[in-house]
Amino acid sequence: MSVFLLGCGGGTSGGHSHGGDVPSHAAAQTGAESAHGSGITTTVWSEAVEVFAEHPVMVAGETSAPWAVHVTRLEGYRPLTKGSLTLRFRRPDGAAYVHTVEGPPEPGIFTPQPTIPETGTFRLFMIVKGPQVQDTVEVGGLTVYESASAAPTPGGGSAEISYRKEQQWETAFGVAEAQERSVQRSIEASGTIEPVAGQFAKVSAPVSGLTPAQANLDMPAPGDRVREGQTLGVLSPSGGEGSYADLKGRVERLKREVRRAERLVEAEAIPEKRLVEARHDLELARAALKSMSGTSGEAPSQMTSTSTKASESDSGFNYSLKAPISGRIQERHLAPGSRVEVGTVLYTIVDPSRVWLRLRVPAEHAAAVSQATGAVFTTGGGDKTHKASRVVSTGATIDTDTRTLPVRLKVPNPSGALKIGMMADARLLLADSKSGVAIPNEAIQTEDGRPVAYVQTGGESFERRPLRLGPTDGQHTLVERGVQAGEHVVTSGAYQVYLASLNTSQIGHGHTH
Repeated sequence: MSVFLLGCGGGTSGGHSHGGDVPSHAAAQTGAESAHGSGITTTVWSEAVEVFAEHPVMVAGETSAPWAVHVTRLEGYRPLTKGSLTLRFRRPDGAAYVHTVEGPPEPGIFTPQPTIPETGTFRLFMIVKGPQVQDTVEVGGLTVYESASAAPTPGGGSAEISYRKEQQWETAFGVAEAQERSVQRSIEASGTIEPVAGQFAKVSAPVSGLTPAQANLDMPAPGDRVREGQTLGVLSPSGGEGSYADLKGRVERLKREVRRAERLVEAEAIPEKRLVEARHDLELARAALKSMSGTSGEAPSQMTSTSTKASESDSGFNYSLKAPISGRIQERHLAPGSRVEVGTVLYTIVDPSRVWLRLRVPAEHAAAVSQATGAVFTTGGGDKTHKASRVVSTGATIDTDTRTLPVRLKVPNPSGALKIGMMADARLLLADSKSGVAIPNEAIQTEDGRPVAYVQTGGESFERRPLRLGPTDGQHTLVERGVQAGEHVVTSGAYQVYLASLNTSQIGHGHTH
């Protein structure tokens, strides 16, 4: 599209997010050599896009050679594939020359060829408009010369690391801006996911017996959700010491002994102490018999016996095992048709909606634990960061074997993603904080035992910066030296940039589109 001049009141609307010439960010400009002639490379970031432009020196009245304007959507760090790019060259009086091109001929790369009829310095704005993103960025000053010979000679090649845009788009890549922020001080600690007290229960066999196959076929399996009081299984007690029949017989015998003792005491044949002891033994036996009702505390249900000659030990008294809490079945050891012994754990139930994070804080940091306000952590080597909302309890003593102090924190777990027993790498957050330039932890690499970051100095140029680090909250770390506010650091794909630094043949910006 040809360039045309708009007056100071005729801004391009186009539906871009900032309207008029209001930019979303300032540009970072470099003067490296380009394959498009003695050109200039310019990189500008906004909240939504990164624009990396390579263009030749502009000469008044001449149609320029093709520019290469690389537009990257920062969300996902992928090239823009649809839409238009408008170059707006604003004169000092507010009027502007406007040049628009539709649709990149290849993903992410627009190739405008603007013509500016007069010399001078213009403020260049780039307006991106399309279904994927809409934004306006200010590139900065651009000078149009009377002739190519009037332009200054560009500088020599850069010693920066070169990593091409096309390579960045093909890999998992990302950058983030170093920003001024306040970072909480934290303590590094390892830990374990544990059940909350009252939200974890084991259901054991109250008596020895059999698990009738037919009655237990449809009982809940691991992963199933159960309600408090729901039947988990059916157990038919067998005879023997401690069985239901044995205890019932003992109760009946003790009843007779109490009645006999009452008669003998009345006849002054035995001391009253013997009666008191007999009554006490009866109360204990009755309590034991009552406890044999399953976990619910109810009396065993009387089932119809299949044999009229059945003995008391196999008379058909069955126990319904009840869930003591609502939650999910974590383990089941009840097999239909099997025999179980008294005390055998048949079910483990967990309510996973809330869990505890139990941290082992090194002893040298024990004095600071009183300032703890929460924690951030990852589990199982994963990348997802979880948050612990508050401290539940702190140990009173240091473990002499591990030299650590136990600290428990409450963690919401509505999705159930955190599993009991998971190992955690955590940062215990303290109340005090420090302000300064901070970068995401993902941007910090360790090379030769020292922290470094790769700073994007231009669209395809990077620098390796040694860092001096300050406090971290587990997500961001203060940088006391090595990175300035406003600079962009590589958060994903740093290893690829490192590999590019080893290839000296890629130093510089030159490449052909």
